[in-house]
Amino acid sequence: MSEWFKAPLVVVIAFYTVQFRAILANCNSSTSGDEKEVKEGIKNNLNLFLAWIERPPYTTSPQNESLDNEVHGVVREALFRYIFYDCSYKHGFKYLPKTNRVDTEFQMIELLSQNRVHLAAPVFERANPQYSKFPFVKLVDYPGTDFITTEDETKGLHVVLDAVLKSWPLFAVTLILTAMAGVIIWALDTYWNKEEFPRSFIRGSWDGFWWSFISMTTVGYGDKSPKSVVARVFSIIWIMLGLIIMAIFMANITSALTALSLQLEPSSLVDVKVAVLSNGTEYQHAMDEKAKPTVFERIDDMIQAVKSKQVDGMLLDRYTASYYQSRIQLESLYTVKTFELQGGIGILFNRNREKLAECLLNYHRTSIWMSAQIITGSFKLAKQMPPRNVNVFDVSSPFIKKFMYVSLGLLVGLLLIGTVGSILCRKSGKHKQRNSLNAATVRERMIPATIHEDIEVAKRFLRQTQEQFDRLEIKVSKLKYHQ
Repeated sequence: MSEWFKAPLVVVIAFYTVQFRAILANCNSSTSGDEKEVKEGIKNNLNLFLAWIERPPYTTSPQNESLDNEVHGVVREALFRYIFYDCSYKHGFKYLPKTNRVDTEFQMIELLSQNRVHLAAPVFERANPQYSKFPFVKLVDYPGTDFITTEDETKGLHVVLDAVLKSWPLFAVTLILTAMAGVIIWALDTYWNKEEFPRSFIRGSWDGFWWSFISMTTVGYGDKSPKSVVARVFSIIWIMLGLIIMAIFMANITSALTALSLQLEPSSLVDVKVAVLSNGTEYQHAMDEKAKPTVFERIDDMIQAVKSKQVDGMLLDRYTASYYQSRIQLESLYTVKTFELQGGIGILFNRNREKLAECLLNYHRTSIWMSAQIITGSFKLAKQMPPRNVNVFDVSSPFIKKFMYVSLGLLVGLLLIGTVGSILCRKSGKHKQRNSLNAATVRERMIPATIHEDIEVAKRFLRQTQEQFDRLEIKVSKLKYHQ
């Protein structure tokens, strides 16, 4: 029974095998026929001239290991297959790529307008309103512009000092309230305490201001203290209010010293000096943001300008920044902000190649988009940020080191001046003391001679006096004898 079943099964399998081979042969013959028709239709070769600028990663020069000298980058990898193969066969022509590198985007568009080239890449569709007159094939959406800068500790110090200086209204209010409290305490206590708060308005108000200030700051020297009950009640109120005022003032200063006031991230690019590439679209972006762009020809010149503080930072689109970052050219630079901008990056076509542009847009747009997405998906920009808690008085800060050295120098200078002054004063004192001693010695030496002279003078005076008395006595004796 099984043999009768196997025989028909073998016949059926053999039949379908023969049919399958016949179908496969027909398919192969039809395919080769289509290819033959296409090849027969390609009768002419057409040169397709492409003007391009060096704009990694969209268009780059060939590397050393490259097998050709044509343009490389995203434009080639995502678009050339459809231009030089798919659309080429469809139109019955064989496009032959001819590339022409230029220095600026302006030159590239000029060549396109003069019909000297057929394609121009890469182009940002919003960069120039004149681009709208050419057919545009978009590869990718514009990824956004990154503001890249370097960490600047002196800038952080300026931010802190600026924040402190901006607190002057609060400081002024504090002084005004302190002066008012000083006048009030003088008025309340001068009647009972005129020794510490004199009746004079100027002197008394000044002493009151001094008392209110040291009380508000909780220093409390105790050199002045209210005596009357009313003044002491006001003192309690003022001290409590002063604590609140000082807490607000110190909190405002403290907040200026926190990381939030030391961020390098700008809120906008208004009046910010930025470096842009001469063949980049970021120049237009900088103008839209009201920045002050400085044009450079090379990325290395831009990086040097940022590091030397010629500019505040530079603008690069995210894919370009990722390209250079992967080559360690953005080392020690920080990506601190991304500015979004709507638009697309692609390639412009001359009017003579409108059919080629239509072929790409009508039949291969999705494929081109997917290819570009796959390629650009590998461009991952590591967004480096400086430490958020920037401490101006950190031991590693150049500012604090300079401040420490300057302070130490001033201290040593003051100590030297004080020491030298003390030595000079001591020498001067010794000299004066020596002079005084010499004078005393002279005086001591002069004293005996002076006394001797005085004694001699006294002796002469006494002798003269004795002689006078003797004469008087003789006269008196003669008078008595005559009587």
